[in-house]
Amino acid sequence: MNVKKTKVMVFNSTNPCQEIVFEGDTIEHVQTFQYLGILFETTSNLNSVVEHLAVASKHSLFTLNRRCVELRIMDVKLCCDLFNTLVHSTTSYACEVWVDSKKIDAIEVVYRGFLKSLLGVRKITNTFIVLAEFGKFPFEHFAWGQAMLYYNHVSMVTKDHILGKAWEAHLAMFATGKKCWAGFMKKWILKNQP
Repeated sequence: MNVKKTKVMVFNSTNPCQEIVFEGDTIEHVQTFQYLGILFETTSNLNSVVEHLAVASKHSLFTLNRRCVELRIMDVKLCCDLFNTLVHSTTSYACEVWVDSKKIDAIEVVYRGFLKSLLGVRKITNTFIVLAEFGKFPFEHFAWGQAMLYYNHVSMVTKDHILGKAWEAHLAMFATGKKCWAGFMKKWILKNQP
């Protein structure tokens, strides 16, 4: 482990972070950290991540629309394929962990806006009609599907693997009543069982 590249963050805690030492070197405690394009902040939940992804998705969508106009691409299927490749990948980045965000509607706005502009209808057009026209579901359905796949994957990892250890730590947090992703997913599954 490279101690110079390793950081410690404590999320939403009123307790001060204890100093962590690894092989004689102190690991730096930080308030913010960018990991794989996502900015994590100790003082907030993942709503800021979703807002950042929504802005990035709008930029990607603007670029896509501009290039489609420049190249005179008007084929609906091709535009949808380009959206799925160039914008949806930004929109859905790490949705497995932020699916419960209250800001998910910011992502839905980008998704709906694209479909409505492609059809050439007004913004006030009923979203369900637009989705039905394309044979699509709201973005949130995709995000929950991804979260469930990830939940199933993580819950099957062996305890000797680092991801398995993280899973066990989440379950221990949940058992003591602390907020955690695993606990949220377990509650959601129980609430939505047929």
